[in-house]
Amino acid sequence: MIPARHHPLIDRFFNWYLHKILKIDFQAIEVIGRWPNNLSSILVVGNHVSWWDGFWVYYLNKRFLKKRLYVMMLEEQLKPRMVLTRIGGFSINPGNRSVIESIDYAADKLKQPGNLVVMYPQGRIASSAAGVLQFQKGLEKVVKKSDIQQICFYVALTDYFSQRKPTLTFYLGVHTLNDASTQGIEQAFRMFYEKAVEQQAGRLS
Repeated sequence: MIPARHHPLIDRFFNWYLHKILKIDFQAIEVIGRWPNNLSSILVVGNHVSWWDGFWVYYLNKRFLKKRLYVMMLEEQLKPRMVLTRIGGFSINPGNRSVIESIDYAADKLKQPGNLVVMYPQGRIASSAAGVLQFQKGLEKVVKKSDIQQICFYVALTDYFSQRKPTLTFYLGVHTLNDASTQGIEQAFRMFYEKAVEQQAGRLS
């Protein structure tokens, strides 16, 4: 397993660089909803649709929460981009015994105050047209080992409307864990996702 190795100078540079390319690539960025801003650590789950995903949570964290970020990434994707460990990337390798270590690592970060852990339980990037893919069981294990009581959801949607560049919209919400099973969390996220898509469909340029 590859752990995160935060480096303040790299983080500062990346924060500047990310804001720069977001301005270049998107017409506007809008945020609907909110996440709790307190000393507790939070677990974030979102739709997994692009190369941007972890960077979008990085942006949201810098803008609203300013917590210490940890993003679970497939080891095969992290190894060629080890610089991402310097801003919070850590690995998971499905099918390998080190999965337990990655799950314990994520759960331990959630037990400590002031952290933000990002997981994509879909396990792979898929087209936004595919909707919500089936969740893998690692999320349930992290939730139960960390004993957290809620998960922060987000859905990122893009639309061009009448502009050359797309508008990026984040829908944020909080789910209380009455059912911490994989199926229960997946169903809750699916409902949140469908509500976000419905709200997005009703927007005008």
